[in-house]
Amino acid sequence: MYCTVVTSSRSAGIGNGLTYESLGQETLGSAVRVPLRNRIVEGIIVGLKEEQAQKDYDLRKVQELLDEKPLLTSSQIATAQWMSQYYMTTMRQALGVWLPPPPWSRVLPKETIGYKQGTAPLDILRGKRQIIVAEYVTGKEWVSQDEVQRAVGATTDILRLLKKKGVISEERRREVRAQEWKDPINELPKLTPAQEAAVEFIRKDTRPSLLFGVTGSGKTEIYAQLIADTVREGKRAILLVPEILLTEHSIDRFERLLKREAIAVIHSKLTERARREEWKRIRSGAVSLVIGSRSALFAPVRDLGCIILDEEHEWTYKNEQTPRYHARETAEVLARNSGARLLLGSATPSLESWARAKNGMYNLVRLPVRFQEQPMPTVRIVDLADVKFGKLYPFSPPLIEAIGERLKKGEQSVLFLNRRGIASALLCLKCRRRVVCKESELPFTVHHTSNGRPYLLDHSTGIIAEVPATCPHCQSTELKAVGAGTQKVEALLKTLFPSARLIRADRDTMQDALGMRRILSAMRERRADILLGTQSVVKGLDLPQVTLAAVLLADLGLSLPHFRAGERVFQLLTQLTGRSGRAMPGEVIIQTFRPDAPEVLAASMHETEKYLNDELKLRIYGEYPPAATMIRFIVKVEGAEKRAKKLFADTQKAIMEERSDAKVYVSPTFFGGNREWHVLVRGSSLRPLLRHLDLQDVTVDVDPMETL
Repeated sequence: MYCTVVTSSRSAGIGNGLTYESLGQETLGSAVRVPLRNRIVEGIIVGLKEEQAQKDYDLRKVQELLDEKPLLTSSQIATAQWMSQYYMTTMRQALGVWLPPPPWSRVLPKETIGYKQGTAPLDILRGKRQIIVAEYVTGKEWVSQDEVQRAVGATTDILRLLKKKGVISEERRREVRAQEWKDPINELPKLTPAQEAAVEFIRKDTRPSLLFGVTGSGKTEIYAQLIADTVREGKRAILLVPEILLTEHSIDRFERLLKREAIAVIHSKLTERARREEWKRIRSGAVSLVIGSRSALFAPVRDLGCIILDEEHEWTYKNEQTPRYHARETAEVLARNSGARLLLGSATPSLESWARAKNGMYNLVRLPVRFQEQPMPTVRIVDLADVKFGKLYPFSPPLIEAIGERLKKGEQSVLFLNRRGIASALLCLKCRRRVVCKESELPFTVHHTSNGRPYLLDHSTGIIAEVPATCPHCQSTELKAVGAGTQKVEALLKTLFPSARLIRADRDTMQDALGMRRILSAMRERRADILLGTQSVVKGLDLPQVTLAAVLLADLGLSLPHFRAGERVFQLLTQLTGRSGRAMPGEVIIQTFRPDAPEVLAASMHETEKYLNDELKLRIYGEYPPAATMIRFIVKVEGAEKRAKKLFADTQKAIMEERSDAKVYVSPTFFGGNREWHVLVRGSSLRPLLRHLDLQDVTVDVDPMETL
């Protein structure tokens, strides 16, 4: 028997593993120690075979099996192999998202040395210290080495001598695995007839299901019911949410469903030690439900019965580091390999999922009405071109009046602005140029410190700079902060409504999940009147007292040269409408300079299905995803422009040789400051082109979300 082992070594050229002679005890996913050059390293078995492919060289042998239970299941290994092939990475890179950092022996149950009474009598001993140690062990079932050393000061030399004489015997024991909950369910959800019908529709179909439910229709209760079904079958579930902050929001609901000890929460803000401890707990079988952002998909869940992606349309499900996987595609493969159910939920499905539901690949389940038939909020569009703001930009009179009405009634408002900071740019009034970051060549945003001192921040790179005294282009001193960010809007709100209790929610104020928890508590306990924030306030929050939701400027993003720009704006606007009127009549105000934009009109009339169908027709006509596939080659090497243009020419040649319908483009990336270029390839069959291309110094992004 022979096995393929991916080692913890990062040596070039062995990322897909090496062949070793097996001990005969290993299975797929087993952790082992193997010889590599002149040292012993850890590895994971990713392949087993009866015969050696080539017999013209001697194979080295696996030295040790680290645990009888494999680190990863065969379905997880199969999914990692698919990731390696589909996303064009090595197996080591694919396994990197499934495993904690090496050494992997740290996540295995610890082996403890201990002693018990031997067969030889104590009267053969002469030394006082030997007798004390032997008497301490005598009569006990088993004593750990640490205990006997602490209790009577036994040294390793004395223990070794007593063992040699047969007075004590050594026995190694594995640590006891965490408790596995036999019945972790606390309280089953109470479903409406519409929700019950949706659950039954999902249960009867083995295909992945797309739960298309309007905002406030109760998709979370359906998730809870399917998780309960899974747990009662003796299996386990994974629930993915698009952001860390929403992970925190989800925990309360599922703590009512399951015992807290049966839930694990995984996200990127965990320390390495905390992540490792959760990993061990999940692998032990003590966890029935894993909740987290996209990385939670790779938790070591055994007996996987259900995977749920909430807000499946979100861009954050795409990983922008190698391996550049999409959680939706990977979850579909993992579910198929595991025999698990896959449910995708959204009020604004992605065009990819919508197309699959339309062509029968997915089971389409609709929830067209809100929970308890609560009406959708009324939506008012304010054309900003007709508004005279004075010093109150971006607040129009109708919005100011609506906020004031809510304050009088004791109701709450949510305001969305897709821009942090005090101003969106620093403009020179003489040459009319904006102050830009040299690294990205994008405009700086103006921020204020807590004591009011201004500074510049490039959100794309994180670079911070002092506010210049003169214009970098013409040396004029006439510099002015223009536009509005959340800090400026916060200051305006305090001027307009001095008695209002205001919370600002953006990356500057929410550094961790605790910040989100405080905000949610303040809103639910009615200790706040207005929640102002960036995208985190749009997504998935259930705040019953909110009766006004407003987007201060809906145009941001509409003019980007990106085929997904309209879809993304529509999703944001529709999700925002879902924050208002969840328990009482609500209103939404959309402020825009483009009131006739299809995205704005469709969101205002709650015409999601019509928008999706119209947008899908445009994608088919223009031959863009999901009607075509796309691969992005990212070039960051020295001389990126020259290398990218060479790759562009090579790709054109490959298209001709393969007689492909593909189209190829080359340009600098939007954020790369001309030091990063990319080549975009689009068509119906792109894989055959790749064998003609040298991609050794190129990052490959399959199914990219970003194309700027």
